[in-house]
Amino acid sequence: MARLRSKLRMKYLALAAIVLTGAVLFLLNNGGLNFYRIAASGNAAIPESILPKFLDSATTVSIGSTEILVEIATTTADIRKGLSGRPSLDPRSGMLFMFPKPYMYKFWMSDMLFPLDMIWIDNGIVVDISPNATTTFNPAAPNFYFPDEPAQYVLEVNVGFTATHGIVPGDTVTFKNIPLLP
Repeated sequence: MARLRSKLRMKYLALAAIVLTGAVLFLLNNGGLNFYRIAASGNAAIPESILPKFLDSATTVSIGSTEILVEIATTTADIRKGLSGRPSLDPRSGMLFMFPKPYMYKFWMSDMLFPLDMIWIDNGIVVDISPNATTTFNPAAPNFYFPDEPAQYVLEVNVGFTATHGIVPGDTVTFKNIPLLP
């Protein structure tokens, strides 16, 4: 009889441990705890919960009079992958990387199939441009791209886009249907 109670107690303890683990995982992922995901640079990315999940043609970044349809990198995996592996990018489109605070975030071109211009943005201003980020990547000695001063946002566009549209540091940037970070 005592042996039966011991087995039942072990089953209840195992069940309680499973339920408790599930509850903790739920709270961490869905319960509103505002944890930041870690970006490729080792710095915190923005909380997924404040980003739009479904982007449409109204999700844009305007630099001066140039409007760019953007896809937002929303997760750590999205941030690490970026545009890697894609064959091309629509001429009027880009990918926007959003971070919780200005910093000297580092980007590289691992597995990229086409070159890019990187536009570094902070406080509604273009703070720097890394033109012609090439597809050449050497894992033993990677070429990192980073701004001359801290930036909270990075917009990747096709190579030559900034020159074609006359985008330069100091230009005003506005976001449409993109949540601004505090």
